[in-house]
Amino acid sequence: MNILVTGGTGDIGSQTCIALLKAGHKVVVANNLSNSKEETLDKVN
Repeated sequence: MNILVTGGTGDIGSQTCIALLKAGHKVVVANNLSNSKEETLDKVN
């Protein structure tokens, strides 16, 4: 299933993305990066 995660580079959002990816879902992240960093996506992958 494809899932959109808003705020996916924040603390909770990134952990949510990891859990969804481990469960076999495809994740799309939408974030304005005002309180987080793009490097977080590299760590999630």
